[in-house]
Amino acid sequence: MSSWPRLPAAIAVGLLALGCGAGDPPAPRLLLLLTVDTLRADSLGAYGGERALTPHLDALAAESLVFETAYAPTPFTVPSLAALHTGRYPAELGLRTNLSLLPSGTPTIASALAESGWKTAGVVSNVVLRNRTDLARGFEVYDDTMEQEEAIRRWPERIAADTTDAALVVLDAWRDTPEVADSPLFLWVHFQDPHGPYTPPPGWRERFATASNEEPLPTDPTSFGEGGIPGYQVIEDRSDPGFYRAGYDGETAYMDAEVGRLLAALRERGLYDDATIAFAADHGEAMGEHDFWFAHGHHVTDEVVRVPLMLRVPGRDPGRRPDVASLVDLRPTLLALAGASPSSKGQGRDLLAPGADATNSVPLLSTLSAYRLQRQAIVADGYKLILTHDGEIWRPSLYRLGDESIDLAAPAPQITRRLRQQLSELRDALDVGVAAEQRTLSESERQELEALGYVHEPGE
Repeated sequence: MSSWPRLPAAIAVGLLALGCGAGDPPAPRLLLLLTVDTLRADSLGAYGGERALTPHLDALAAESLVFETAYAPTPFTVPSLAALHTGRYPAELGLRTNLSLLPSGTPTIASALAESGWKTAGVVSNVVLRNRTDLARGFEVYDDTMEQEEAIRRWPERIAADTTDAALVVLDAWRDTPEVADSPLFLWVHFQDPHGPYTPPPGWRERFATASNEEPLPTDPTSFGEGGIPGYQVIEDRSDPGFYRAGYDGETAYMDAEVGRLLAALRERGLYDDATIAFAADHGEAMGEHDFWFAHGHHVTDEVVRVPLMLRVPGRDPGRRPDVASLVDLRPTLLALAGASPSSKGQGRDLLAPGADATNSVPLLSTLSAYRLQRQAIVADGYKLILTHDGEIWRPSLYRLGDESIDLAAPAPQITRRLRQQLSELRDALDVGVAAEQRTLSESERQELEALGYVHEPGE
């Protein structure tokens, strides 16, 4: 008997609406996009992590092309994932915050694949992705059910185990329903863990707790991580940094276990060997670098914008790629793999095109409308230039790629000027859009935000 009747009615109607695609389905039959919220690249063993947090992702990396130097365009969830799905930078789309809406009609990975006869489904777990008619565009199924609440802010979320369960419901519905299974499936699964507050299931934090002599940190709810623990992270009035690092590690390891369960389920169902799998994070998280604690959103240093990026493609040899990549590169890459027309010109490049490994992307980074100092950056020619809006000027900082301990802006003025000009030219070429329409918060949502001192929007 088909598993289809077990699906919620709304999902069943959505998947049945399109019917079968015409002609033979393109390869791959299953295109799985896995994204994780707030995941530092160096948390993974595949990226040098030494705490054994991610054995399942490390195993996936061993079968994948691993992009060693990949960047999110911004340290905010919605603009970053919008860039991934559209292949266009947030500034070009007019996105300023997590409440910004994609301009109407903006093509996405899902919309392009749906036009090519694919089934499309998304399973998301961060509240800023809920009720998103813009990011849901092109998805026949957009499962944003969130029955848990964060420990501090009480915002809805879906923990990793429930995210995996929901993804398996969609996979089984596609596999077991003849009128749906005739077409290939694009499935996007977004895990919320390890986004703060760091509250892994019992036992996970304890696995990574270590003794520490670090000084306690301030727990000022208005700090937003600058010089102290942000209010939405504070648990049981704890002020010791090690407690929060262990919580982050515990959530990371818990998420990895659930990703492993999802991949194991693909194997059990005979879907894994032929599946193309892309894995990435929307941004990272600061752990005290630059006196920025357990937060993101205000900086474009590597801990918050360097992300893991892996592509497992059956028939292609695994390996490591040193060329610089950006999340905007995923859309053209995945559509090329699927044999679908990109249907629009974006800023990204096909990472698997002939000769792509000899070419670097030139990521543009931005804090958009950050709450404090605004920052822009460019990664080019082995350097990262960061411009910080300090009063009336944009103050430069220059770093060698991979080493942000020494500011070279003053010792290397020629490089600073050249990259500053390149950043300006890149922004000019984007035809930066006017500010996009913003989502409307209910009065209760707005009051809750104000009571928590969390400025004006949820889900950093």
